[in-house]
Amino acid sequence: MAVKRKSNWYIYLIALIASFVLLGLFVQSIWDSLFPADDNGSRYALSRSDYRPSAEINITSLLMLSDMKAATPTYYMLMNYQPRNEVIVFIPLRENTRVSYGGNTGSIYEMYDNFGAKAAADAVAALMNIEIEHYVKFDRLSFIDFVDMGGKVYVNIPSDVTVKETKQVLKNVTIEVDGEEEEVTRLVPETTETVIFPEGIQFMNGESLYGYLTYDFKRGVDYTLAVQGSAAMNMINKNFRGMSSTQMQGLAESIIKTTETDIIFDDYTNIQAIFNYTLENSINPCEYYIPYGETDGGYFVISDGSISTMRDRMGITAKKD
Repeated sequence: MAVKRKSNWYIYLIALIASFVLLGLFVQSIWDSLFPADDNGSRYALSRSDYRPSAEINITSLLMLSDMKAATPTYYMLMNYQPRNEVIVFIPLRENTRVSYGGNTGSIYEMYDNFGAKAAADAVAALMNIEIEHYVKFDRLSFIDFVDMGGKVYVNIPSDVTVKETKQVLKNVTIEVDGEEEEVTRLVPETTETVIFPEGIQFMNGESLYGYLTYDFKRGVDYTLAVQGSAAMNMINKNFRGMSSTQMQGLAESIIKTTETDIIFDDYTNIQAIFNYTLENSINPCEYYIPYGETDGGYFVISDGSISTMRDRMGITAKKD
């Protein structure tokens, strides 16, 4: 006679529950190692939709660009990052913008030329009555390497940029000799017009972007500043979106190793998660603003109203005297 065994279903249920508990603890341990808690217990995790950066985090840097490594920069731009508002503001500055540093008054160019990169950053900070945390000075080669690491940059060119060139060329011309027409070959001037930057959205590598940013458009300084601001804006809005943490780390390491900067790797790791958060949650986080003012004695003097507007755009209150 067959004996009917009792069901051990509760044993299997207990084993299943224990397995889920162990799996949960394992996942939690991995999560904690990848996204450690800060002092307030929150995590800078990209997949945490409830994470919001602190309003106190507002980072401003002075970016500079020269042709050679040892040369004084001729291009200057403020970059302000407001993670709470998911905004990055670029402010291109004229090299002859008047600033003061250590009792000396002159242009940004002169401040760097005489006292170095930190002095140039401190002089701009004093002009705007704000704090500038970092400076980065690219030269041509480090700029090209940085852009190429991030991929080609989308640049929207408003109209064809052309160059005219006049050369002496051999041409058949008709002349009159003793009352009769005669065809002869002579050198005559001929002007050609070549489009070097065509209208529309172009995909530029580091070399072509450097050439575009430093090209003399002969359309006024404000046009050149708009070109620089627009290119920087598009670089973030289009190229940085979707980058992996490994790619972002590579770019940070490139800046630290190949440029003149006071940024150290800890500065990057402290904001890596919130920067990725901004790129993930904002469609077009970047904008740019061109300061206005007037020329006085060869220097460009930014108006008080424009300085106030810049602080408003950057979400910064003027420092107390």
